[in-house]
Amino acid sequence: NQFVPGTFDLYKESDANGFNPYLSCRNVLLNNWNKEVIFVRPSASVNNMQYDRTPYHNGYASGVKASGALGATQVMVDAFSMANGKLISDPSSGYVTTGYSSFKAPGDDQARNIFNQWVNREPRFYVNITYDGSKWLNTSTSGTVITQLYAHGNSGAAVNNEASRTGYIVRKNVGTSDWNSGGIINVQYRLANIFLDYVEALNESDPGNADILNYLNQIRARAGVPEYGSGLPAPSSQTEMRQAIRHERQVELCFENVRYFDTRRWKIAEQTDNGVFYGLNINADLPDFLKQVPFETRVFTKRDYLFPIPQYDINNDPNLVQNTGWGK
Repeated sequence: NQFVPGTFDLYKESDANGFNPYLSCRNVLLNNWNKEVIFVRPSASVNNMQYDRTPYHNGYASGVKASGALGATQVMVDAFSMANGKLISDPSSGYVTTGYSSFKAPGDDQARNIFNQWVNREPRFYVNITYDGSKWLNTSTSGTVITQLYAHGNSGAAVNNEASRTGYIVRKNVGTSDWNSGGIINVQYRLANIFLDYVEALNESDPGNADILNYLNQIRARAGVPEYGSGLPAPSSQTEMRQAIRHERQVELCFENVRYFDTRRWKIAEQTDNGVFYGLNINADLPDFLKQVPFETRVFTKRDYLFPIPQYDINNDPNLVQNTGWGK
């Protein structure tokens, strides 16, 4: 290829133990101008973004204390596979819905008592989601900070009037220093987007083409999850591959302003963006905090794929026809 891997390449990072998928997926957005980055806003401040994604951490220094208002839905939390690459809906995945285990999460320096639903998930889960009992990224300002999201915890709804409504906080694109320290570019488009765009288009135009598995598996390998055709059975039809690609886009590109447009161009938003949405019981302490409860009912109907044409324009041009569903 003319530009890959010479000019662009998937970002990969190693530590003392070798290749580290957690650091690779986390720092692709934090290591400025790495080889995966294609389009950025170089002068954009990400402070507001990091403020919304840094928990309240009551009682700690201001550098690790912010609003923590940006929540992730239970649907998004559940989309991340287990470490073995299997979806949590797969009975053979090893997913456990109750109880706690001693578990050392990627990015942590020791094992902690963690709710089993968040144990042994794929590395991208720990890159993207702050959950109750997780270690905060910044250890240089106040030492080790453990985020508590139940009602009277250090970041719970009883102590923080801006608390996430879901009991989870988006973690992606938050640095390891103070939330207001700046210095991080805002990545708009990266090589992973191109790989996933390519395999999606190729599956529609030439299903079965070897490049589909090749580039899809490059994304999965960097994320530290088993590849299709080796660790996991490869999707056996165009339809199955379509679903696999869409799922990979959902988890790899989550919180990067992609999913909103994907569900609309695929015309699935009537299913994915409509109805009751769930999170944890943020108004309760443990153990009732862990119960999944509705936090919002969203409405998306067929007409919502298009905005209405302003009535002023229709009045000026009688040949204009209002978009479906927006007429009187």
